Amino acid sequence: MRCEICGTVIKGKAYKVIVDRSELIVCWRCANRVGSIIEVIDLSSPRRKLNKKTYSYKPVRSKKTNIVEEIVEDYSERIKEARNKIGITRDVLAAMVGEKVSTIRRIEEGMLQPTISLARKLEKVLKIKLVERYEEEEYDHYSYSQSKYDITLGDVVEFKGGD
Repeated sequence: MRCEICGTVIKGKAYKVIVDRSELIVCWRCANRVGSIIEVIDLSSPRRKLNKKTYSYKPVRSKKTNIVEEIVEDYSERIKEARNKIGITRDVLAAMVGEKVSTIRRIEEGMLQPTISLARKLEKVLKIKLVERYEEEEYDHYSYSQSKYDITLGDVVEFKGGD
């Protein structure tokens, strides 16, 4: 069994303490530092062993998925090849998508990355793929599930004063 505050392996006696209205099983060092002792547990006694699963929790973050749109890395080559393939000039392409010729030139040279809306217009005109969509997982808050690894109060709390 491990101390729920510092995570050290408890051998011999463990202490049940109350810390801010929560009961924790802790080692002797942590029992003397925080809370008030309500019970001493002899871990060497075979009938007094605690069920390890009861006190073994690992944080699991719940996931949110966001759809992300991103311009492909080789956008400049794709645009230039597609424009040359259909046989139009930069002037014509610029007029078709409602942009300046200098903007199209800079995009084809790789000096300017198009916005998503401009990339969509270029996709329609040139019949190529410039925008990739993928799901991005975002972790927001913690929920708890049973596991063989322990998270302790000491992992999340910073103690003031004392040792």
